[in-house]
Formats: sequence, structure tokens, C-alpha cells
Amino acid sequence: MTAAVQKAPRFTTDDAARLAAEYFGLLATVEPLPSERDQNFLMYNDSGARFVFKIANADEALEVLDLQNKALKFLAGAQTGLQWPLVIPSRSGNDVVPVASPDGTAYFVRLFRWVDGVCLATIKPRAPELLESLGSGLARIAAALSHFVHPAARRTLYWDLRHAPMARVHIELLSAHQRELVEPIFAAWNELDWGALRSSTIHGDPNDYNILTDANGSRVVSVLDLGDMVHTATVCDLAIALAYIMLGERDPIAAAAHVVAAYHDIRALTLPEVEAVYTLAATRLAMSVCYAACQAACAPDNDYLNISNAAAWALLDKLSALPAGWPTDVFRRACAFPGPTSTDLLRSRRLHLGPSLSIAYQQPLHIIRGWKQCLYDSSGRAYLDCVNNVSHVGHCHPRVVHAAASQMALLNTNTRYLHENLSEYIERLTATLPASLSVVYLVSSGSEANELALRLARARTRRDGFIVVDMAYHGNTNALIDISPYKFNGPGGRGKPPHVQVVPIPWPGDTTAATYVAKAARESDNIAAFICESALSCAGQVILPPGYLKEAYSAVRAVGGVCIADEVQTGFGRAGSHFWMFETQRVIPDIVTLGKPIGNGHPLGAVITTPEIANTFANGMEYFNTFGGNPVSCAAGLAVLDVLRDEGLQENARDTGAYLLEAITALTERHSLIGEVRGQGLFLGFEVLHNPKMRSAGDTAADVVNRMKDLGVLLSTDGAYHNVIKIKPPMVFSRADADLLIESLDSVLE
Repeated sequence: MTAAVQKAPRFTTDDAARLAAEYFGLLATVEPLPSERDQNFLMYNDSGARFVFKIANADEALEVLDLQNKALKFLAGAQTGLQWPLVIPSRSGNDVVPVASPDGTAYFVRLFRWVDGVCLATIKPRAPELLESLGSGLARIAAALSHFVHPAARRTLYWDLRHAPMARVHIELLSAHQRELVEPIFAAWNELDWGALRSSTIHGDPNDYNILTDANGSRVVSVLDLGDMVHTATVCDLAIALAYIMLGERDPIAAAAHVVAAYHDIRALTLPEVEAVYTLAATRLAMSVCYAACQAACAPDNDYLNISNAAAWALLDKLSALPAGWPTDVFRRACAFPGPTSTDLLRSRRLHLGPSLSIAYQQPLHIIRGWKQCLYDSSGRAYLDCVNNVSHVGHCHPRVVHAAASQMALLNTNTRYLHENLSEYIERLTATLPASLSVVYLVSSGSEANELALRLARARTRRDGFIVVDMAYHGNTNALIDISPYKFNGPGGRGKPPHVQVVPIPWPGDTTAATYVAKAARESDNIAAFICESALSCAGQVILPPGYLKEAYSAVRAVGGVCIADEVQTGFGRAGSHFWMFETQRVIPDIVTLGKPIGNGHPLGAVITTPEIANTFANGMEYFNTFGGNPVSCAAGLAVLDVLRDEGLQENARDTGAYLLEAITALTERHSLIGEVRGQGLFLGFEVLHNPKMRSAGDTAADVVNRMKDLGVLLSTDGAYHNVIKIKPPMVFSRADADLLIESLDSVLE
């Protein structure tokens, strides 16, 4: 049996009124009700009582209708906490009455008492309490039906999730993209172990149109239409409900998790059931669109099919973008299978983790997965990650993961041995830089890179002094804290060391900013180097004024110092217009330091310098780094370079960054809280101004960031007053992501 060959009855409201009066003695006003297979009518009598008159599909067997009626009577006497339609017998005392249509075809009719309620499909948004009420109700139904037996339940039903291949035969009616969405679902269905799942008679179709809530939409009061009752895996009812609950939800897995957890609290799911329920829910969606394609092929002008199908395809698109296995992981946690709770994790941190390590947001996030530009938490919520510039080409990019894992399975050792990955990587890396920067030292982090850069500068100049920009942060070692005003002038800092000269932040438009570097260079005979981020991050996403580095470098070199470009946060195409941010200043540094994005989360860093500086450093003391340049790190670094090139991510940073910069600037016309907007490529930021209701601009910015988190968008603050909201997402960040960011920001600022 397929969805396309059902023989739907075609009775008018007058026919229904006549039959109800003749066989059930009901004189009533009649209105049609929607249904896929049967014909349903709403009836009112003179006293205002309401009834549902059902004319079964011509193919429906009498024993199946008996199954439904007996199940309704059984559930009405069970402890489900729900209301059930009362079966009203005919004048002859029969629950099911045979009738003939105008064309002589035989049909069965039944009459039920109406159940008051609001259709769940119309309730938006759905509070957690409502979702939990649904889960509890489904669990009580399952518990009751586990004791209900009827021979007609053991039928072959085309909607039974156990028979998904009956829907898959229509897959050729789908477009290529649509097949790409549903094929993996049917493949996952093939891996299910049905023998591990408990079985019973189930409702079979607890979709959002068959579920009624109370008038306030706060709890479920009834589950209607037992037309798809069948004996199959018990968890299928839960899966079918999840498929419809997820429709139209911004966080579909979070909504589903509320239902799963409440179900489990009433009727504990087994681990195999928990691990199958997401695949089964997705299978219901895949079956639905396949059957709809079949029906649409038979009735191409049916607008209802096209409209109802659109929501399923939108959800399938959204689910296909989720990291593999994450929904099931969420459901396991919702049922308290493996893993500690967020409360447990916080307690453990406070007990064992150093107290100087901070945690983001007022309500901490328990993140368990990352994929592309999003992070996913343990409750089923997805977050657009707008600040993680470490996962440069996207969280868990499969090419980077595969490259590192494959090499780890073969060999991981140090640079005292020859290896192809090391040679290829340093050649590929230096090819992106000016020709004079040709010598590479590979390390494990940006801090190690900057620490080594200081050693190189001191070896070259035999001096110890450094010029740094105010609010700069260059790393977490003692030597780097000493050249980071962001730290030594901040809480717990000990102030500026004698060997460090601090120059003011070079704000955009300041044509005299480089004179402070020149003055600092002239006033000391101990300057080893000027180190500067190619765009200032901790200072508040500051883009250097045109010509700043050219003038500053010239002044430093005039006194024998070297120039270090810190590209730890700004390199690898983030500028959009150039691969390295220092190139926007039309300069060539003496030393470049790299970190953060270089390995897409794998611990990797690099220092690139000239042969002259490298030769000076080779003074007889061996430089060795245990992990720097190991084959696994090099494999990850090579994969990052490949993805940047093959996916056009520098160009994406240029185009999407310009689009987002313009959109944020446009918000300044509507929201007085936004001050200066600044940045380039996907290195952006904007000031949040003082709100009289808050203690400071920094408090206002923090409030914005926390509210944005509640809407599923992750941001953070920086700057001298912590009032600059910074935006430096993974480079796969798209225009659609920018639109979501702007929409959410606009809402919060309102």
C-alpha cells in the first residue's frame, strides 16, 4: 500500500448530516474537518454539544476500526492523565456502521464525542513546560498500551517506521539536493537494530495536528486520531512526535530534548531506544517528503501538499547542517545516561582548576560539539560562534580532522628526523610571505612564537628593550606579560618594566601616531624591537592608520632595532584584502609570529624571519622544541592552507566582512548605544556607549553580549573599558550568519 493510491471517500456535509441522523439519531449542524485518509466532520446539536463524525477510507478493514475503538475505550480507563474521545454507539448498538456512498461504494462510519482543546500546531512559541507535558503524556500512553493487545495491530502499515523502504521507493521523484538530504537518513535507518527496541501497540501518529493542549497552550490534554495504530517499536511514537515538534523551531534539538527528558522521567527509555530515537524522527521526516512527492506527482496542483512539505524540507535542511551524533548525545544527556551535569562540571572547576581561569557568560555554556561556524551545547541549543578565530576554517573541519588523525595513526615525533610533512609545510607557509621571510621555527602556540621572537630580536641586536603599543597582549609567559600593557597595567599586574616603552594606541585617522614610536626609539639606546599586532585586538579591534607601520618600522630600524609583526590573531586571510594583515600597511617585517588559527585548533605556532636574523640566533646554543614541527601538527597546518585556498575563505572574509561592516554601521542610525564601528574583513568590532541605566559602558556591553548569547549568538568584549564588542568568527561565516547576527543585535538593542 502506498500513500498515492488511497481511496478517499467523498461525502458532502449534507450526506454526513443525513447519515448521522439516520444511524445515530443526531440532528446537527455540520462542518468539514481536515484529514489525510478519512473524511471527518464536526457536528453541533441544538444544545451545543459537539461531535466528530468519521467516514473511514474505503480500504479500511472493519477489524482496524475495531482496533481503534477498543483502544480508545482502553485508554479512557487507563492512568494517562489525558482526555479521550468517547465512542458513541449507533441506534442499533454498534460502534461501527456500514453505509453506502452516492456511487454505491461501501464505507464505515463512526461517531465520537468532541474533545475541547487547542491544536498544538498553532501554539508558537512552545514553552518548555508544554513540551515536557507532551513527553509525559506520550510516556503514559506507551505505558498503558504496553498492556493492550489486538490482532489488527499486527498489520503492515506504510507509515510504520519499521517499513521506511516503502517510502524510499519514491526517492527518484526528489531533486538531487533533496536526495542528498534524505539518503543519509535512510542509510542510518538501515543500521538500526530493531531487535534491541521494545515493541508494543502504539498510537502511530502523534503529530502536532493530532495533539490538543488546554486553552492556554500550557499542557497537553489529548492525543486524537488512532487511525495509524500499529504494533511496532514502542519508541516510534516518541520519534514521530519529535519530528513534528522540531518543525519551525530555531533550536529543534533543544525542543526535542525537553520531550525526551520528560518521557524518560515517566517511562525510562533504554539506551538502545535513546540512541535510535533521533534516527527514527529523521526517518519520519524523510518518509513524509517521499510520500508527499508521490502525492504531488499525482496531483501537481495541490497547493496544500506543497506548503505542508516546505516545512519538512526546511527542517531537513537544518538537521543536515548539525554535527553528526550531536542530537543523540543531547538525548543521552537528557536521559542522564553518560556524563556529568553542568552543575557537576562547575563544582569540579571550582575545586580543582586554577581560580584565575575565567569562564564565559553569566550563565556558563556546556559546549559538547563544534561544527563549521557553530557551537552546540548539552541541552540541544546551537550557537552562532562570532568570536572563535582559532577554528579558522570552521570547527572540526573534516579535512583538518582527517589529516591530523591519519598522521597520528602513522607517526608523531620531533624535528630531529626528516619528514615530508615538515618540509612541505614550511615551503608552503613561506610561499605566502615576502621572499625575505624565508626561515621558519615551528612551535606549539602563539605565546611560544612571540617568546621566541623576543629571543631572536635580542640575539640580533644584543639589546633588551622593546617598544609596545598600549593595551597590547602578546602571550602568557613572564617575558610576554612584561611586554603586554593589557596585562601589566591590568588587575594583578605589576606595572611597566624598565626595559619596555609603551606608545599610545594608533587610532584610525591619527596621522601622528607613529611619531610616538620614533620618539621612544630615539630616547633609548637599548631598543631590540618594536612589536605590534598588525591590527589591535585587545585594544578593541583597532585598524592601524594608513602608513603607521611603515613610519614606525623606519624609525625603529634607524636605531638598529628589528620589527616584529604579531599576526597571531589577524593572519591567514582574515583581512580579506590580503593574506597577512601587515600587507595592508605595505611593509615587510623582520619577524612574523603566527598562532591561534594556524592549526584550526590543533596546538601550532610559527616564527618566520630572515636568514640574517636566523644566522645570528644560531650562536652555538641549540634551539629545540619538543612538539614544534611534529608531523601531526604539520599535517593539520597543511590542511588549513588547503582549505583556505580551495574554499575561497580569504575572499569570503573580504565580501562577508564588508557586508557585515556596512550592516552594523547602518544600525548606528537606529541605536544610540552603538558608537564607533571599526574593522576589516572578518576582524570587526563596535563600541557600546554608556547606558544611564547601567554602571558603565562596559556593563552595557556585557549585558548586550549575555543577551545575544540567550538568542544563540556568541560575542565577547574587549578594549580599555571592555566596551568594544568584537567579531572575529570562523572564516566560513556567511552572509546568512551576518543577517542572523544583525537581526539578533537589533532585537537586543531595542
